[in-house]
Amino acid sequence: MGFLDAMMAIGGLNPVSGWESYLKFPLEAPRSTSAGTGKGKAKADDGHKVIRIWLNVEDPAADQLKVTGIEKIDLVDYKVSADMKMRYLYRDRIGANVTWGFSPILKIGKPKKDINARLEALVGETGRWRQEHESIYNKLLHRLLNDFEASGTLSPGSVDTIMNHMTDQVNHVAEIFEGKGSFIIVFGVNDAGNFQYPGELRPFVRYFKDKLSRHVQKDNANGEGARGRCYCCGQSCASPATLDKVFKFSTFDKVNVLPGLDKDSRLKVQPVCQDCLERLTAGRELIERELTDKSTIPRITIWVVPEVIGVNGSSQFLEQALRKLKSNDNIATGMGQEAERRFFDRLIKQDRGLVFHFLFWERSNAQERIHLMVEDVPPSRLAFLGKAWKSVCEEMSQSWNTTLDGAMSTLYATCLALSGMADDKADKAVMRDFVVKIIGKMLMGEEVPTESFKVMFVSRVPKLVFDSTQWKHVKRTTRNAQLVVEFLERVNKEVASI
Repeated sequence: MGFLDAMMAIGGLNPVSGWESYLKFPLEAPRSTSAGTGKGKAKADDGHKVIRIWLNVEDPAADQLKVTGIEKIDLVDYKVSADMKMRYLYRDRIGANVTWGFSPILKIGKPKKDINARLEALVGETGRWRQEHESIYNKLLHRLLNDFEASGTLSPGSVDTIMNHMTDQVNHVAEIFEGKGSFIIVFGVNDAGNFQYPGELRPFVRYFKDKLSRHVQKDNANGEGARGRCYCCGQSCASPATLDKVFKFSTFDKVNVLPGLDKDSRLKVQPVCQDCLERLTAGRELIERELTDKSTIPRITIWVVPEVIGVNGSSQFLEQALRKLKSNDNIATGMGQEAERRFFDRLIKQDRGLVFHFLFWERSNAQERIHLMVEDVPPSRLAFLGKAWKSVCEEMSQSWNTTLDGAMSTLYATCLALSGMADDKADKAVMRDFVVKIIGKMLMGEEVPTESFKVMFVSRVPKLVFDSTQWKHVKRTTRNAQLVVEFLERVNKEVASI
């Protein structure tokens, strides 16, 4: 329960409650373009962008929007602020195959450099986007807009009007769909020359709340009058939801995930009341936005969840700690690359009274596969690891990458290099799991498998020599392996002395 308690406490700091607590930003914070040098911040042109579709409607204040055309289509910078979260009115889809979204927003990814390639992405290779199922325009129609008309949010015929005008302006859309960041398409309303975002329009807010109520907040399969005891707060609650509404670590469509799990017994598996569901959802949103690392181990997401222990006024202390974690050393907040590059290092400098829970997981289609969870890691343990790595680097005249993040990235890079130059995904996955295992043991204060690393290095270095076309690559990997061994030996020595 430590992880959940900590997530609940963080979610409880958010003054927003009710349906607003389920909102999140459509995109991650833009990555810094200078993370490799540690200088500067991302250029404006490299940030994420928003393609705004200005819909002309008969009455912007009506309960149902009747679209008469498109006033214009423009491009603006993606913004992250409390008010913009409300305006976007966004939440991730409940699954990859659903034909609706919570709001009229579609993620379209990063654009190609060539305008013809961008046109192909928009309307398909043939240009007949209604038959090109992977085209952006086809997804706009079938995976987003159609349900707004079916639900009565848009009047009959509105979607055809929108798509006809979008088709007429496809060349313009292709021209502005250019840059290095990720793009989203947002449908809003032209109100006397002002763009009203979905969250400012009553029909879209109603649509969001309806989908939220039916698919997230309440589990209709429980049946009318169903009751349960909340797994988090222990209170009896009517129509409880379950933790899979927040964490996709297991699902009810695979009964072998949890023993004996089926539709008739789902209430026996971690039911949660609506208040706890809101707090957990808000906590996850903050962790994903501010305390998540995706750069240390590719394809592995690392969450760090702080928890206050033995401190009076824990909520105030936690709020102060989060502010410090987000602003430490003037590192860019959010999940930008510069913040990720010093992810572990900024945890070291936190005050006593905190422990950290680490969760290593990987997205697999709609699921979230847990690789490792480590609870109750004090900052002092991270400080020791950072000090040990720095001393090894200094003794071996290694002047760069001396932070704890440098230790983690060097460990992964070395193991990956030993997997060979060939594109052997299975072998690389084995190496990745080995790295996660080592990091987990270090965080838990356990002895790390130094001998296993040595044996692996000795057995694989000949293949590395013959596979590599550049001797400097072999030299760098061998040097890094020596650093890693010295570091792991030092960690084990400290563990043995306790």
